[in-house]
Amino acid sequence: MDLTVNWSRNGGVLIARPEGRIYSSNYLDWQSALEAGIGQDDDALVVDFEQVPYLSSAGLRVLLTIARQFDDPGRSFALCQLPRTVRKVLSASGFDRVVAVYDSEAEAVAAVTTGGAAGA
Repeated sequence: MDLTVNWSRNGGVLIARPEGRIYSSNYLDWQSALEAGIGQDDDALVVDFEQVPYLSSAGLRVLLTIARQFDDPGRSFALCQLPRTVRKVLSASGFDRVVAVYDSEAEAVAAVTTGGAAGA
């Protein structure tokens, strides 16, 4: 399955919805897709992983790079709807202690809107 990223907005929150496996042979495509979708004026990003069955360590490094872009005051970054396999990767790496993770997109959007989520 090819990797695609679908974009939408919920109020002022940019939402990325990747679809497909993210692994070492396509992580550069993953990074390019994320970077292309984020505008300079975007202060809040939620990445919804509902349609991602697998995330490699290379894909995780891309997330860390993107999360750091949202580390400034007034900016927020969060992840949501992680399948069990993706949640295990985040947990094993400790990434889930660095970036806010929510069960639902609605929770993530609410958190970044109120400033409750922080960047890495």
